[in-house]
Amino acid sequence: MITTMANDKIVWSEQLIRETYKESSDVIIETCRYGTNGEDAVVLFYANGLCDSNEIRKVVQPELALHFEQNAGDKLSFNSLVTMLTLAPFEENSMGAVDQFLFAGDLILFFVKEKALYHMSINKRPQRSPSESATEISIRGPKDGFIEDAVTNVAIIRKRMRTNSLHVKAFTIGTRTQTTLSLLYLADVINPKILDEVTKKLNSIDRDGIYTIDQLDEVLTGSKIKILPLLEYTGRPDFAVNALLSGRFIIVLDGNPMVVIGPAGLTLILKSPEDIHFNYSYVTFARLIRGISLFFAIFLPGIWVALMAFHQDQIPFRIMATVAISRLGLPFSSQIEMFILLMLLEIFREAGIRLPNAIGQTLTSIGGLIIGDAAIRAGLVSPSVVVIGAITAVSGVTLVNQSLSSVVSIMRLFFFILGCYLGLYGVILGIVLFISYLASQKSFGVSYLAPLSPFRFKDAIASFMRLPWFMMKKRPSGMMPQDKDRLRS
Repeated sequence: MITTMANDKIVWSEQLIRETYKESSDVIIETCRYGTNGEDAVVLFYANGLCDSNEIRKVVQPELALHFEQNAGDKLSFNSLVTMLTLAPFEENSMGAVDQFLFAGDLILFFVKEKALYHMSINKRPQRSPSESATEISIRGPKDGFIEDAVTNVAIIRKRMRTNSLHVKAFTIGTRTQTTLSLLYLADVINPKILDEVTKKLNSIDRDGIYTIDQLDEVLTGSKIKILPLLEYTGRPDFAVNALLSGRFIIVLDGNPMVVIGPAGLTLILKSPEDIHFNYSYVTFARLIRGISLFFAIFLPGIWVALMAFHQDQIPFRIMATVAISRLGLPFSSQIEMFILLMLLEIFREAGIRLPNAIGQTLTSIGGLIIGDAAIRAGLVSPSVVVIGAITAVSGVTLVNQSLSSVVSIMRLFFFILGCYLGLYGVILGIVLFISYLASQKSFGVSYLAPLSPFRFKDAIASFMRLPWFMMKKRPSGMMPQDKDRLRS
């Protein structure tokens, strides 16, 4: 039972501490008694595995023993002990405040005689060293990707941006998880309206637990019908720094090896972190390929089925003759064939993701070849449908953003159904509705199709082409930055 005073402040005692954490076996509670009769006592408690127990044994306990042996009852010496051990008092006398520091890895010290509670930062939380991101392979770029520790991730960005205009705002979200979150932005670059909106949304989070970036995404975007991602994710610090310089913000959530970038649009999602490390001519060509691949990955199965089922007269005669011959004796219609193949592709993709990298890639490649060939030999599908399915699958692999890849699968099925029932008219109608939907979407006040809608010629050229560095003099105007110039004269 928690003992409180009239003003609702907790009256701390050794009994209260032991009673509070008696069901938490990972919380170590030690009472150190000093003096002739043990009249001076200090209760040390910490979370095992999160706090540096060696530091307690080698530094804290010897210093406490020395202090009470030489200066028992001396208030001035007690203050010097607090200073020497860098003990910090609690700003708020509440159980929640103690839990926040305790489970962050701090050592909590309760001086029984003085009725004083302090905490000491000697955390040793389990974490790994910065390493290359598993989802964004670095060819020419740096290999120090983000990890699951928010402090380390902020430091990785800070070492690349040695300026006081990079501001870091700290938040604690989740009433139970008490997850630490950092908002990073360039104060003299980011648009104040964007900053105010994201700050307001972060302050308004009222959940008992937020611990994944997907949860954070849903809370921040607040969109009931969300098809495409309105925020970008990256495990690459160089890409994060580039986003900051463009007038965007970064959110670092503790426990996640990726950071959130916003505002995000279609042009940002189609970009690769490696673009800034390669020659501009090659990157321009690669971006063109990605755009074509996005079109193929979404629309190709629907268009092919529409042509085969409703518009055979639109197909060149020689191609139609070849397809017709290959379909002789097949038991299924072209719609059923394509549906079977699309489902197989999704099954292989899902299996490849869940399995370890080496096994997953082997299963996807070898399994696709074997089953595709067996399906043709068994007379279940035609070679032309397998080719269309293969082009669709390979086109989807070129997409950099993992969230976009998942959405593309859903959109592909949607346009496939339109093509099955309404032919090319349905596909064209779907494209019009899809573009209208994209144009209506905004990410923190920035149009999702910027710089295409509203159209800005110079920004459009810079988005779809990788210009040489000497020509990149302006920041994207769609971000409405305070400082529009990249150059310093």
